[in-house]
Amino acid sequence: MVTKSPDPASLQNLNDIVLPATVDWWPLAKGWYIVSALLLILLVWLCYRLLRRWLENRYRRAALEELQSLENGMQNRADRDSSLRQIPILLKRTALSIYPREQVASLAGKDWHRFLNSRLSKPSFVESVASTLDTVSYSSGDLSRVDKQAATDLLNASRHWLKHHQATTVSGSGKT
Repeated sequence: MVTKSPDPASLQNLNDIVLPATVDWWPLAKGWYIVSALLLILLVWLCYRLLRRWLENRYRRAALEELQSLENGMQNRADRDSSLRQIPILLKRTALSIYPREQVASLAGKDWHRFLNSRLSKPSFVESVASTLDTVSYSSGDLSRVDKQAATDLLNASRHWLKHHQATTVSGSGKT
């Protein structure tokens, strides 16, 4: 048996350290409930915004899907002209679905090209593509004078416009 030393500074007088009980994670402090509630609200708001954006852009996805089917149709020589003629119609239908009818419906030629380019940060309907768009839109008969490169440029410009145009609110429909 070890006897205690009368000297208070002696190492023989030391006792084991008594550790406090561990702090449990549960139940949480009130602050954590507040932080959790705020994070949940933020998550719900973010999901709402993403869903809303996805729903607002469904017209884009549908138009791009239709453009892809037109491009596939252009690979077939028999369907090339009819597929080419559908591109300006697709652009006009898309524009009519998101912009006011009064602003879009009557546009043709250079005004239509200006309108399409004005909705992009970098215009894609340059003069050669705009000329091809007019040829496809307004000529009747064979479209053999539209070569493969011009058709590809028109497809690419149309795809760029469909993906990147800036949508505005159409009065009464709630779209942005």
